[in-house]
Order: sequence, then structure tokens, then C-alpha cells
Amino acid sequence: MKAAVYYGKHDVRMEDRPVPKAGPNQMVVKINYVGLCGTDVDAYQTGNFLRRGMVPGHENIGTVTEIGEGVTGYSLGDRLLCGPPSFCEALCASCQRGETNICVNALETTRGIQGPDGGYAAYMLLQDVSHAVLVKIPDAFDLKTAVLYDVVCVGIHAIRISRFRFGDNVVVSGGGGPVGLSMVRLLKASGARNIVVLQRGTHRSEILKRYGADLIIDPETTEDIRGAIVDFFGTGELADIVFECAGTKQSLKNCFAYATRLGGQAVMVGQVTEAIDNIVPSDYFVKELDLQFSFVFTAKDVEIYIDMLKDGKIDFREMVTGVIPLADVVEKGLGLVRDERRKHIKILIDPS
Repeated sequence: MKAAVYYGKHDVRMEDRPVPKAGPNQMVVKINYVGLCGTDVDAYQTGNFLRRGMVPGHENIGTVTEIGEGVTGYSLGDRLLCGPPSFCEALCASCQRGETNICVNALETTRGIQGPDGGYAAYMLLQDVSHAVLVKIPDAFDLKTAVLYDVVCVGIHAIRISRFRFGDNVVVSGGGGPVGLSMVRLLKASGARNIVVLQRGTHRSEILKRYGADLIIDPETTEDIRGAIVDFFGTGELADIVFECAGTKQSLKNCFAYATRLGGQAVMVGQVTEAIDNIVPSDYFVKELDLQFSFVFTAKDVEIYIDMLKDGKIDFREMVTGVIPLADVVEKGLGLVRDERRKHIKILIDPS
């Protein structure tokens, strides 16, 4: 079979590899779609994070083609959402508490990141069925929507662990990416009173409005962000809760300084990887801000997403802006220059 193999910065090679075989407690799936994740793009551009010599791809939907000894509850032809580890075999303290998203062993066992090979290939081995998030996808489901679970469930998890309540005024900083767009739509569906989005440029304005944004503010061209938010809410206050989704230190400062009301909450969904040298904690001490970090998602969040799709309560298919063959994963995916990437929200890979 053909597989895209990661060897470091700007080095992903198409190789012929044998189709995997299922051993005990294992299954093989034929990949229907795999999402092109920002993590994969960053690894390709920087040479960091992914394990070298591996097949990337951690956002996978596949059809079961082989079932190993000891596996029950699945049949050939089942269409599976192939998510991250559910809980570790060692049952670490986090997994015992049900906080499987912060399992100490998760990174090294996550397919397509630093664990086994992922879905940038025609077939993928599910090496440990007992400890993986695997959800059957009904035949009527659109697989292009189902494979968006990774970005949508990040938003679901952030909302579920936050202090968000029906009727809250909300700010989403960095609402133009897949996670930010998911957050806006989920918050609107959850009963947010007003949603203000901080987003650079206007290239995402129309879809943001369709997804539920009531006001879009460009933080780079707006002189008084705080004043614009207060005026729009009309309560004399800033947002009850703010979700940071851009993953930049300027976005983080905007959330603290210009968007969150006294006693409000800021939820960090984006991953700020730069050192923060322009935030003085004492500036926010007297505001008694509540800072909550949110990391990926759990099996429960995936179940919620699938149930929402099943009931027709929500739809994210508009976020899929491109489907490419595996052979074009570098030219039309990982290697796209910034201006070309801005034209897309979510690119899927079809290895068939």
C-alpha cells in the first residue's frame, strides 16, 4: 500500500509499505478520510513533535477490513471513528479519575503523533482496541462530517469544563480556524446570548455569521477593542466568558485585558507556545479572573458529537473546503504557503 512517511522538516515521502495484519486485540481499517491537522502542518514546517519514520494522521475514519483474535463487538464493514487512546493500560491516576485527555501515557500511544502509525495511508492498524476511542458511524452519516470530530470535540470539551451558562455573553478570540468556528457554532447552539469574535481580516466573516457570530472585531484595526465589546453587549460589562482559540500571546492578552469582565472566566483552548513576556498577573489580580486551560477531548465528548449529528442538531460540513488524494499531501496540504492555507478551513485526505 502507499503511505506518506514523516522524516522531519520538509521531508514527507511516499513509500510502499505492506498492508498491516491484525494480531490479538487488533483490527485493520481501510482509511476513508483523514483530516489534515495543524499539528501535522507545524511538524512538517518545523521538524518538531512527530516521531520520525512514522505515518502521520490522527483524525481518522476507516472501514473495518480485518478483526484480530479476542476482539468483540465489531464486524467487517463497520465504519469507525478512530479517535485517541481512551484510557491507558497502566491506569494512571488521570485515567482513574476519568480525565483520559491528560493521561500521562497518551502522547506515546496516540496514533499518528508519537505512537503507532496513523492514517496517511490506505490502511491503518488499530493496535490496541481495548484502549482506544472507537465509535461506529451509522450508514446514513456523511463521513466528511464525522471526521471533523477532532476539531469539534475540542470545542465541546472546552465548553463542558467551563463555567458557561445559557444566556452568557461570550467572546471567541481566533474564531476563523476550524476550532474557533466549531466553538462559535457550539456556543450558539448551547444558548449564548451574544457572541463576539475577535478575528484578523475579513476572509472568514460570512461563515462566522452563518455559524452564529453576532459581531466580528478585527483586533489589529480596532483602536478600542474593550469599548467595542462593551457597547455591543449593552450591559456595561465585558464578556462573562472568553474562549481563546488562536494560540498566540497577543490573542491571550486581548482576552485578559480587553474581553473578560470582572470575575469572568477565560478558557485557553489554543496552544500558546511562545513565552509570555507582556502579561503582568497583578494587572488582573483585582479583577479575580478565572483562568481555565482545556486540552483536547475525551470519549464522552465524541459520544456527544455523534449524538448531535445523529439527531440533526448541528452540521459542520461547510468547514470542509478541500479533499485531496494521498499523493498530493505535500503539494496541496502540508506544504501550502500561508496565503494558500488561508483559503481553506479544513482539508481532508482520501487515500483510496
